[in-house]
Amino acid sequence: MPERCGEIRVRRRGGRRYRPGMLDADGYFGEGVAADYDASSADMFRPEVVGPAVDLLAELAGDGAALELGVGTGRIALPLAGRGVPVHGIDMSRAMVRRLRAKPGGDAVGVTIGDFATTRVDGEFAVVYLVYNTINNLTTQDAQVDCFRNAAAHLRPAAASSSRSGCRTCAGSRPGRPRCPSGSARRGGRSTPTTSSRRR
Repeated sequence: MPERCGEIRVRRRGGRRYRPGMLDADGYFGEGVAADYDASSADMFRPEVVGPAVDLLAELAGDGAALELGVGTGRIALPLAGRGVPVHGIDMSRAMVRRLRAKPGGDAVGVTIGDFATTRVDGEFAVVYLVYNTINNLTTQDAQVDCFRNAAAHLRPAAASSSRSGCRTCAGSRPGRPRCPSGSARRGGRSTPTTSSRRR
């Protein structure tokens, strides 16, 4: 059964697949990192960066809900929720989620604490997404594949999954496997950082 930590749901199910280099129970993003995360990533919070991502996700969500894997401090989840999209997030770091909760509208985003590669939440979603370099926190291909399988398991029929990564070395797709475990697809020998696929 999930635990509750304030307004945060905690799931113990599933192993933590990205162990190397972890500092504490919050994974890579403990209090020391969370304290200045927004300031150190200020360029990624600019409206011209956030706006197009939120526009795309709101379009994909339509009248459904969105699930963010690695919701962090809410850089995308909060403005997406502000657009009227019901948003839930999964994140291992309570320290990061506390920052999300402290922001205006932070109580509108549901959060489950856990490894986003394996943690399941209730319900089905119109879109499941990762942003920035989140997928790179999963340091093995197996963990990244598990992540995409987990995303697919949360999607309702005809829904979409989307990811963004700076990966530049991706293999081609194989049946039953994600097109690229790091979230980018290769087209004509070049990688495209944002990809989306629909569940039939």
